[in-house]
Amino acid sequence: MLPRIAQHATRAAARAAPRSVIARGMATEKQIWNQIQSTKNIQKITSSMKMVSAAKLKGDEGRRMTAISFNNWADALNGPPQVVEDATFEELPQRSLIVTLQSDKGLCGGINSFITKSVKNCVTELQKQGKEADIAVIGDKGRGQLRRFYPELIQVSMTEVMSPGNFTLASALASELIAAGAGDYDAVVLMYNSFKNAATYTQMYKVIKPFSGEGEDEPLLAYEF
Repeated sequence: MLPRIAQHATRAAARAAPRSVIARGMATEKQIWNQIQSTKNIQKITSSMKMVSAAKLKGDEGRRMTAISFNNWADALNGPPQVVEDATFEELPQRSLIVTLQSDKGLCGGINSFITKSVKNCVTELQKQGKEADIAVIGDKGRGQLRRFYPELIQVSMTEVMSPGNFTLASALASELIAAGAGDYDAVVLMYNSFKNAATYTQMYKVIKPFSGEGEDEPLLAYEF
């Protein structure tokens, strides 16, 4: 009897005792100093990454400006590129192959998603006009995005494309597209981002039609000797 009474008394005393509140103490001076040093180290790493990125961007801009003069002759053959925004794509023929130029990595600013949106708009407009369109994707991120919307339209995809771009790389990509049947289409439509500055770019498309014709429509007459 006595042990049972003692147990009840102990439990009552425990319930009556005030509960201790766990309070988090202030950080010590050493902990604060360590956190400051860690933040400074992160700032140094970030500053170094900015310097490397700026150097790469400057090199890419230099190569781009050098290549523009070599690419101007293409405008005389197929016409200048057009802005995707508000485009109706009425000039495209009955059957087109849309080639998207995207990246293998997820870049900021919607570089890949804007091209995907442009392709969706183009396919929608062509279907309204009763025309056909297939898709060839360059870049793993673009393949993943477009596969969700048009898996049946993707004819070929190319990933792990090394940069910077040069004539050898362009020739290899063109050979892959031709092997995939690009020559069977009435036109090939290139969709890409046109660089303006580090924060601005415009979605463009360029229509490339087969070099075929007779008489005045024969291509490359000015280049014959």
